[in-house]
Amino acid sequence: MEYKKLQTDLVIIGDGVAALALAYLAAQREIRTVILGKGLPGTTHSATGLIAPRPDYLISDEELVQRTAFECSRWVKLFYPQILKPQRFLIPIGPELPYSVRTFRSLLKRYDEIAKIRLTGLGNHFIISQTHLEKMEPNFRKNNINGAIAFGEWTVDPAVLLKKLGWETSIYTDFVKRFKINDFKEFKIHGGLIEEVIALDATGNMVIKISNDRGPLVVVNATGPWIKDVCARLGICIDYQLKTGVQLEIPGWYFQSGVVTFGSDGKYLVCLQKKGVLQVGPTNSDFSGHPDSFTPSDKETEYLTTALRNILEDKRLPPHSFLKHGFRVKATAVDTNRPVIWNHSKAGLSNMYSLHPGKISLALLAGDEMLDKVISDGWLAKPRIFMGNPICLDGCQKLRNEIKLLFLKIQSLFHLVYKTP
Repeated sequence: MEYKKLQTDLVIIGDGVAALALAYLAAQREIRTVILGKGLPGTTHSATGLIAPRPDYLISDEELVQRTAFECSRWVKLFYPQILKPQRFLIPIGPELPYSVRTFRSLLKRYDEIAKIRLTGLGNHFIISQTHLEKMEPNFRKNNINGAIAFGEWTVDPAVLLKKLGWETSIYTDFVKRFKINDFKEFKIHGGLIEEVIALDATGNMVIKISNDRGPLVVVNATGPWIKDVCARLGICIDYQLKTGVQLEIPGWYFQSGVVTFGSDGKYLVCLQKKGVLQVGPTNSDFSGHPDSFTPSDKETEYLTTALRNILEDKRLPPHSFLKHGFRVKATAVDTNRPVIWNHSKAGLSNMYSLHPGKISLALLAGDEMLDKVISDGWLAKPRIFMGNPICLDGCQKLRNEIKLLFLKIQSLFHLVYKTP
């Protein structure tokens, strides 16, 4: 058996977008980092491909929408035009709209204002008439779709995003080492601190021993829906819920543009036309089992196909298949789409953290917040490279945010009640 010993400052467990973004940012700060992952197709691979703020989040968290728009601009700066591309999306105006057209337009007007930084090359939203829409999208239902709301967003192939981010991280050979592992053999703990992480590599022929010659390690668990598994190895209980998202792949050519429609519960559904297939989803169901034992149900299939049939002239669909499924981690303490950081000092491991980015587009923000947190906790020295003021969506402007939203909430409620056209 071969043994490999490494000295590092930061151990990241996981190799999804949160883990790779954290490693990339740590390397820029010249923090020695080791990534340990299993190469599983996790949450990032299962994303729809939209890397954008959501206009429907405005009612609950305007600050998050504004920040997410800025984060999109960071991704665009990093990866455009290599892998990100702008795309036009349409919201069909019909009975499937959960609110009135006027409510949507008021939301999108505000969205254009506060998320303007994401709009480079995209432009503001606009209305497409029914006549024009029929020429653009002949497959939409003719009798009850009265035009569409058009807006632009950035899209990305999630698998390509991961590959590109991994490549960008690998450039920092002096600071980042990445290993594909089979499992962990041991976490050596002394005085409430993890002093050594020992893992077996994917071949089963090499044992990797990781410690820090400068002080305590920092261990960050960024394994998405498998966060609980890693914590359980260390006797840590962590509380969060899982939401499952299923996407279908339907053969055929249906739309020229991307389409946002709505399920029976009023949730956003994204239809992305690709070469010869239409990607439809995701669902948003509660899931209480283990991520490895999930099986999509007929109920989820029906939810997606019904929503699609509602906007198609020809309701017949060819045989289709599940494209992919994924999970969203939702903290139980607070309902948020912001990054979430758990410190496990109460469980007796002060240098152990778990991290979830909230949304893929916030992975860079989550990485910055994670590094600022461990530095402020005293586990890492302040970097020699100055990265600017700490970035933190801590809600310190919550009251001002709520006051700004009050008028929009009242306006939306009025339109909802009266269903103003």
